Amino acid sequence: MYLSYFELQQAPFSITPDPEFVYLSEKHQESLAHLIYGVTRGGGAGFVQLTGEVGTGKTTVSRLFLQKLPEDTQAALILNPNVTPLELLETLFKELKLSTRGIKGKLNAMVDKLNQALLEWWAAGKNTLVIIDEAQNIPRDTLEQLRLLTNLETDQQKLLQIILIGQPELKQLMQRKDLRQLAQRITSRFHLQPLSQAETLAYIKHRIQVSGGNPQLFSNRASQLIYRQTQGIPRLINVLSDRALLVAFAAEDKQVSSKHVRQAIAEVYPDQGHAVNPSWYLLTAAVVLSLVGFFWWQFQPDNPGKATTEVVSQTVMSNEMNALPITSVSWQKYLALWGADDGLLWHETRCPELAVIGMGCLRRQGNLTQIKNLNTPVLLLMNDGRLALISEIRDQQITYLSTAGLQHISAAGINQNWYGHYFVLWPMATELIDGTINEAVESWALNVAKVIDDNPSLNAADLTEWIIGFQQNNGLLADGIIGKETQMALALKAYQGPKLH
Repeated sequence: MYLSYFELQQAPFSITPDPEFVYLSEKHQESLAHLIYGVTRGGGAGFVQLTGEVGTGKTTVSRLFLQKLPEDTQAALILNPNVTPLELLETLFKELKLSTRGIKGKLNAMVDKLNQALLEWWAAGKNTLVIIDEAQNIPRDTLEQLRLLTNLETDQQKLLQIILIGQPELKQLMQRKDLRQLAQRITSRFHLQPLSQAETLAYIKHRIQVSGGNPQLFSNRASQLIYRQTQGIPRLINVLSDRALLVAFAAEDKQVSSKHVRQAIAEVYPDQGHAVNPSWYLLTAAVVLSLVGFFWWQFQPDNPGKATTEVVSQTVMSNEMNALPITSVSWQKYLALWGADDGLLWHETRCPELAVIGMGCLRRQGNLTQIKNLNTPVLLLMNDGRLALISEIRDQQITYLSTAGLQHISAAGINQNWYGHYFVLWPMATELIDGTINEAVESWALNVAKVIDDNPSLNAADLTEWIIGFQQNNGLLADGIIGKETQMALALKAYQGPKLH
C-alpha cells in the first residue's frame, strides 16, 4: 500500500526469512561461524546446538548456513521434529534421497542401510549433516534415536553430524538427567541474543536500503523507540516498523517519526497503553547522536579515485580484494560483457530497471559453487556495499575486476568479506518483458526447452514435467512454475552470452 509513496521497490519488513534482507549482527555472524565450524571435520562430531528467543533470527541464520555449506557436505533439513523414531528415519531417507523399498517400517533395517550409505559417502569424501529446527519439540524417544545415530562411525570419525536449533526450552531439555548422555555429545553451543540498540538502528536502515528506499526514512528517535519496545527482536522490529510506515503513510508524512511509532505501538500492543517516557530520550540523545554519526561515517562510499577503463590482467593471487571500482563502473563493465552501450550507467546497488537495460536482472543469495554452476559472470555485493565483478572461476581461483584491471583471489578470500548476495543478468525475451501473460511465458519456455534438449518433438503436455526436472537439476524449487528464477536459468542455458569457465 505504501511502497510507491515511500519510493520502495518491495516491502522492507516482511516477517518471512528472506535471505535477500539478511542483516548479520556480530551475534548472528558468531552463530553462523559456530554452525560452519560444527560441520567441518576439524570441528568435531556429534551435536551442535543453537538456541534463541522466538524471532531472534535462528531460522534466517540456518537458511544462510545451508547456502554456505561446503561442496563436500550434504544436508537433511527437518522442520517438524515432533515425530516418532521411525518417522524420523523415514524423513531422513527422503531428505537424503535413499530408497526405503523392502525395509519401510523396519527400524533396524533402515538404520543398517543408513549406516551403509554414510560409509559410502564418507569414503567418497562427503560429510552428512542433519539440521533439526524447532528442536525443543523432539519427543524423548526420538532424541534417544538421534543419539544412537551418532554412534555410526569409522575408526577415526563419526559419520553423522546433527545441528539442533530451538527456543530456550531446548537448553532446559538438555539439562534433564535422563538425557545426560546426549547432552555430553554436544560439542558446540550458542545462544543467539537480540540486537543491541545500535544494531537495531543499522538493521532498520539496512532493510530500507535493500528495498531501494532512503536509509533516513526512519528518524533516529523513531528507531530508538522501536528498539525500546521490541528489545531488539528482529521479528518484532519488522512488525512494528511495518505498522509505523503505514501510520506515516496515512498521515501523508515522508519520514517516520517517534509520533508515528507511538501510534503504531498503541495499535500493535493495545493492552500496553501508551509507551515511552519522553525523558528517556534526553538520557540517550547524546549516545544516539554519536552512534548515528559513527554509522554515517562507516557507510560513506570510498573515494572512487580514477576508475581504470582498460582491463589489464594481473597474476597476483591473494586473499584480499584490492581496490574495487565505484558502483557505476562495476555495472558498466558488467553490462558491457552483454554488449550494452558504454554510455549506459547505473549508480545503485540494486537491479537496474528492465526499461533501462533491456535485460533481466535478479538479486540472489547463495555461494560460489552455485555461481559456478550458473556459468555466467555476476556482481558480488560485498559486505561494505561495494560491487565486485566476477568474470572467471577456475577451481578455487576467482578472477575479478579491480581499478587496476583483472586480478585473482582465492575462494576463501572472497568468503571473508561476502555473505552471499549477488546480481545476475540474463537476456530477456521480448515476449517476457510484460511478464503478465502466462501463455506467452509457457510458449517461450517450450521453445527454450526444445533448444536445451535438442528435442523439436517436445510438446506442451510434457512441459510441466520437463520444467520440474530442469529445476531439480539446477538447484531450483521444483514446483513446475516458470517464475523469474526459472526464466533466468532457462535463458542462461539456451542463449549465447559471457561464461565463467
